[in-house]
Amino acid sequence: EAFVRLHEKGLIYRGEYLVNWCPASGSAVSDLEVEMQEVEGSLWHFKYPFTTHTVSEGDHYLEVATTRPETILGDVAVAVNPTDERYRDLVGKTLTLPLTGREIPVIADDHVDKAFGTGCVKVTPAHDPNDFAIGQRHGLPQITVMNKNGTMNKNAGRFEGLDRFTARKAVVSALEEEGLLVQIKPHRHNVPFSDRGKVPVEPLLSTQWFVRMEPLAAIARESLQKGEPRFI
Repeated sequence: EAFVRLHEKGLIYRGEYLVNWCPASGSAVSDLEVEMQEVEGSLWHFKYPFTTHTVSEGDHYLEVATTRPETILGDVAVAVNPTDERYRDLVGKTLTLPLTGREIPVIADDHVDKAFGTGCVKVTPAHDPNDFAIGQRHGLPQITVMNKNGTMNKNAGRFEGLDRFTARKAVVSALEEEGLLVQIKPHRHNVPFSDRGKVPVEPLLSTQWFVRMEPLAAIARESLQKGEPRFI
């Protein structure tokens, strides 16, 4: 009854959010069950071609660096820092997402680190917490390209059914065949592992219940000031 009352008042609501998903155990894991491990990985640089003819002569593509090529299939934008003079005039232009043919925009967001990679960040809201936040700020769609067992789903096109790490190799190979692979750099970085399943966690969208804390905090402050404990 109390839950229904809170829901009717808009203090409890339902929505989609990223969870730490463990493909090995088939369950969501809390932040406390996630262990960061430093691994020897790679930073792949790819070309994302422009689809408009309004860019300067010679600007045929943006070079994007990523540690997770398999999630390219779920990209919905490429973000640059609004203060980055290299790309300022390209914000608002359109790119053709490799391997899918979808058109995605170039956007500006303060989260982007100009010094990391090329300064151009692929945005995959359904598979990365930071990208999810960027997507919320810019009203971008969310495209999930993986199943909960760690294989690629129908949104991954020809890569459907492949294990996520097999798909990573297949995507890199396909991009190389199309002449879109620029370079591969060794890259040591932290990867979140599931303490439960001992495998890298996969950020996946899940329908969750949320509580609006500010209205409840305001009620609590008012009750304390009046010395009258109040229950909603």
